[in-house]
Amino acid sequence: MIVLGRLRSAMVGPGGWRSVIAPLSFALVGIALLVYDHLNQRVPALVFWLTLGLIVTVFLRMLETNRRQSRALAQQRREAVNDQVTGLRNRSSLEADIGAAAAAPGGGWVLVLLELEGLEAHNDQLGYTAGDELLRRAARQLAAAVVPLGGIAYRVTASRLAVLVPTGDRELGEIVLIVTGSLRSDYAEAPLGSSYGEVTIPGEAADAEAAFQIAGRRLATHRQRRHRSARRQAHAALMAALDARHPELRGQLRVAAYRAISLARRLQLEREQIDDIALAAELQKIGLLGVPDAVIEKPSPDEAERAVLRSHTAAGERIVAAAPGLAPVARLVRSSTEHFDGSGYPDGVAGEEIPLGARVIAVAIAFAALTERPSSQREPVSPDEALAELRRNAGSQFDPRVVEALGHDLAEEISPAVVSAS
Repeated sequence: MIVLGRLRSAMVGPGGWRSVIAPLSFALVGIALLVYDHLNQRVPALVFWLTLGLIVTVFLRMLETNRRQSRALAQQRREAVNDQVTGLRNRSSLEADIGAAAAAPGGGWVLVLLELEGLEAHNDQLGYTAGDELLRRAARQLAAAVVPLGGIAYRVTASRLAVLVPTGDRELGEIVLIVTGSLRSDYAEAPLGSSYGEVTIPGEAADAEAAFQIAGRRLATHRQRRHRSARRQAHAALMAALDARHPELRGQLRVAAYRAISLARRLQLEREQIDDIALAAELQKIGLLGVPDAVIEKPSPDEAERAVLRSHTAAGERIVAAAPGLAPVARLVRSSTEHFDGSGYPDGVAGEEIPLGARVIAVAIAFAALTERPSSQREPVSPDEALAELRRNAGSQFDPRVVEALGHDLAEEISPAVVSAS
């Protein structure tokens, strides 16, 4: 039965011999008749050779057609399992291989998904041709790293690669380190950061769908961790620069950041929003790095100097936006000096057009300035006096909802003190 099945598969389909069986049969019959007629001298020799040449030509043409069809079919089969840009196997091939790995007896396998985080920006800057070349380089390096491990590399989406590697006698961490390390080469034209997510097969996932879900969740977690780490490093560098130039602002900005976090929580903002607000509150004065000290310290600046001072949040936006992962923070820095009635700067927007995070920062900065400002400019006031001042300006300079949130904050802070004192 197996032999008959193989014979049938070899004969049918575009790649089989079915397309030439009929021409071959007719050609053989025609050749036999011509030979018979020639031996019996029934037809002239010229007719015989012309007919024979025609049959052979048709037969050769059929063979060539069959050869081209076979090559086209083989190309289609390769394209069905391989990515055309990188030459790596594609997602459908990976899904089939995961199923086979999960069903195979013996040792386990490790699936590692890798996100090429710099690829999209590289495409936007230099075009897809350059991006494809960069992707091919990364694919070659990845394949070269996993082939010695007995693994296979794949391209599963536009910017996501994957590998399937047998564990053998290696630890999971060692495999992940080899895989991720292969993409840490120095790309002068575009650094390729890569987040990753790993899953063991069949230990943690017994099929392709479960494996992709687990590895995808871990990749997202790793990407967020990398993103937060890059943000923190950039924030620390900017704060060090500001502290070196204006150390007197350190305490006030720290108090403002803590107050902004408390207000944002009271307003039930999301965790990521709160993180952006805290960073922006500390960086709200970063634009002062571009303002001369003589202008900052002048008791009565003229109109041109006041314009320079008012430009510090726009300048701060440009400085912060240049740091990795701080673009949302930069937008809050810019809008933190807007007024609720539209009389602020630099854009003169009003009400809900001002980002809520910026409205929170405005209240937190003002409260810290009133209660923490050095005595060289004005004496600090009590929290109650500062709250009263903010309430007088609620609806004009400040968002009334945020000011009331500050009132609730202060009330809760005073109540425990009263209870403990009694």
